[in-house]
Amino acid sequence: MRGRWLWRARAVRWPAGMGLAAWRWLLRSRRTPRRRLSDGALMDVDRLPRHEGDRVQDARHGVGPVFQRRYIVRISGSPLTPAELIKRVGDDLNAATPVEVAVFDKISGAAGSLQVGDEYDVHMPGPWNCPVRVVEQAPESFRFATLHGHLEAGEIEFRAVRAGDGDLVFTIESWARSGDRLAEILYARVGIAKEMQLHMWAHFCGRVAELSGGRMVGDVTVETERTDVPGDGNPLSRAVAAAFTGAFTRTFVLATRLRGDRPLHPEGLVFDATLSLTGTGRHWGVPFLDDFAEVRGHARLSRAVGLPEALPDILGLALRWPQADSGDGATAELLLATTGRSVPGRRLLRPGNRWSPAFFGSLLPYRAGDRTVLLGAVGRREPAVPARLTALAHAVDERPLQFDLVVATGLGRWERFGVLRLTGPARGDDERPMRFNPARHPINGLVPAGLPQQVRGPVYAAVQDTARRIRAAREAPGDRPGHDRRPVKSSR
Repeated sequence: MRGRWLWRARAVRWPAGMGLAAWRWLLRSRRTPRRRLSDGALMDVDRLPRHEGDRVQDARHGVGPVFQRRYIVRISGSPLTPAELIKRVGDDLNAATPVEVAVFDKISGAAGSLQVGDEYDVHMPGPWNCPVRVVEQAPESFRFATLHGHLEAGEIEFRAVRAGDGDLVFTIESWARSGDRLAEILYARVGIAKEMQLHMWAHFCGRVAELSGGRMVGDVTVETERTDVPGDGNPLSRAVAAAFTGAFTRTFVLATRLRGDRPLHPEGLVFDATLSLTGTGRHWGVPFLDDFAEVRGHARLSRAVGLPEALPDILGLALRWPQADSGDGATAELLLATTGRSVPGRRLLRPGNRWSPAFFGSLLPYRAGDRTVLLGAVGRREPAVPARLTALAHAVDERPLQFDLVVATGLGRWERFGVLRLTGPARGDDERPMRFNPARHPINGLVPAGLPQQVRGPVYAAVQDTARRIRAAREAPGDRPGHDRRPVKSSR
């Protein structure tokens, strides 16, 4: 009877609950401050908390990246001590849970209290339960471990402490990864489960503030750190990546042999570049996006296909600069091309007929913590510069060409984080070609994300290796009979 009742309750609660959860998410969760967890992050799966026991599903049993996440709320004016607050939460978990998203059903242990060994089924919208077990309990905290069948593999802790000014700080901290491939797709790739989880625990923290008898100070803050586990990739994904890498490598290597040592962006101009970084007002956990700094480097602007200058072409903006925070003098590289600015358009190349005003986007995404971002540069409206190399050189000779540096999440708005200034004189690079490979020269804190990024690095390396051999063969004396074997001065 109980199983039939639960099935009927779910049939009603799932659609209604998901609708209410989506509405609350739109109203609140997208405004929830999200930061990278930079202090004390557990970057190694072997260092994650682990409790043994029957059916325990810890992070070593999961798949995909590991996430360490904290939800933090500060509470002022509560008459409760941290221990009293934790007891109140543990005695009735559903008092703080958004029941349209999750309901805690105690299946083992005494009612009305929380003890080590107690087990709960967390009923979620969808065809699954999420079983957990209490594995630790202290006066000011308790902790669950996930059991087999849970969407996640790991542990989650609830704790309260007294702040220096008498306020309470309530924190939910988890160390987990997806329990199976479907959960990984919903969480790390599609993001539905991640946003549902964020809504659930942010709402939980707000309700805990109400249960405490105090008031919430500011907003619930979410801090996250993501770590990829080496060798954990899906075999099918690895096979697909290898197939695409091989196909693109052969295609572009052949194009290099047919068109010369530069199949794309054959002609361009090099300028001195100054990147004035100002940050965006939110914390990304990436120095390039957070710091106030001025960095000097170089930029190359080029036409991708090499069509006649009277025709629109995909325009490229390639940047290289030293990374002061790398400690070893390493350089960073960023490749941008003309794309759209809208959510669908920012993933599509777009031929342009002006260097400025124009929008240049990274097209391919990067990962900053658990967020996927795109980078861009917005050419300012003045001066208007036609997409001809001669016009570009003339314009920069007259005054610096300026771009606003911008960043956006996959569905978010573009936010300005700096200014790029290009100054002359313009220089060609036929004799000493500037070659770029962001996979070999990444920006600190930004991890290339997605299949195209996996393919790009090896393809660029193969094409550039072929180009170097072509150039070396062109410059070196031949071995044919009668060929002039006198040494030829190197172009470098």
